Amino acid sequence: MITAEAIRAVKANPDAAQRAQDAFQEVLARSATDRAFRSKLIESPRTALAEFSGQDESALPPFEVKFIENTATATIVLPEYSDPTAELSEADLETVAGGTDPVTTMIVSAAVIGAIVGGITIGIEWHKATCDRH
Repeated sequence: MITAEAIRAVKANPDAAQRAQDAFQEVLARSATDRAFRSKLIESPRTALAEFSGQDESALPPFEVKFIENTATATIVLPEYSDPTAELSEADLETVAGGTDPVTTMIVSAAVIGAIVGGITIGIEWHKATCDRH
């Protein structure tokens, strides 16, 4: 899930977000021509991204990402399940209040993955800062 903190980090540093987006595009381009890399992205995405970026997998911030083959006419990603009886989270409140929109969320998603892939430290520094506070 994209957090409000991640969205603020990307908005605060558009140059880093652009570099992250570029790195993400490099991953997609390589996956289109390198069958072994493509398979690794599908089977073990964290390992593939760590190897691509030259980082140790244990140094990556905690995230879960899934790459899939587009074998259908249309691939539709379902939204996260939301319990209709539960209270809204901070991220949900931010979205409802107009803090994010689908395009921003998509850009942030790509930037987060790109930050990891490109060795850009947005996610890593955010994770370290968060852990240092606790």
